[in-house]
Parts: sequence; C-alpha cells; structure tokens
Amino acid sequence: MKEFEKGRVSYIMTLLWIAVTWQISSIGMLGLIFEVSSLFSNVIGTLALPIVPILAVMLFHDKVNGVKFVALLLAVWGFLFYVYQHYLDDKKAKAHKSDDGLEVSNAEVEIC
Repeated sequence: MKEFEKGRVSYIMTLLWIAVTWQISSIGMLGLIFEVSSLFSNVIGTLALPIVPILAVMLFHDKVNGVKFVALLLAVWGFLFYVYQHYLDDKKAKAHKSDDGLEVSNAEVEIC
C-alpha cells in the first residue's frame, strides 16, 4: 500500500470498487445463466475479455505496453476460436442429422 503512487485513499478506493464490480459481474453472469443459458453467459464472459483492456485505454488513458498488447491479442484470438469451434460443432451436428436417414420437410418426417 505504501508503494501505490496515488496514495492510501486511492489504493483503498481502487480495492473497494474492484470488489464491487466483481460482485456485480458475478451476479450478472448468474442472472444470465438462470434466465438465458450457461452457454450465453460464457460467450458474454469471453467477449468481455478483450473489451476491458480497450476500455481501460480509452477511459483511463492507460499505457499499452507489450504484455498488454499480447494479452489483448490472445484474448481476441481465443474468442475467435471459441466462435469457430461452435461453428464446426454445429456443422458436424447438422451433417450427423442428415446421415441418420431422417429428413425433415414441412413438419413431416420421412424415414428412408
């Protein structure tokens, strides 16, 4: 606490607001799980990873060093692969449905 450049009160306020925002985020994610789905909650949490450092740079004029830039790239990369994996899983599930010999057309099921 003594090494914090802005002073003791600023340090305590930073810790307090970090705790408050984590609580709000946790309750919001729990609400998303109960109201929508756990998958949607996970997507929103994954999407928030690259947004937080960008907002910190824009709102708080935070300096971007090499470590933050690499972390941002990894977060974006992880989110893009997350979306791509869901695309592949959906494509595989649709192909698996068509391989079963069932064809759905106009609310009719035909077994070949």
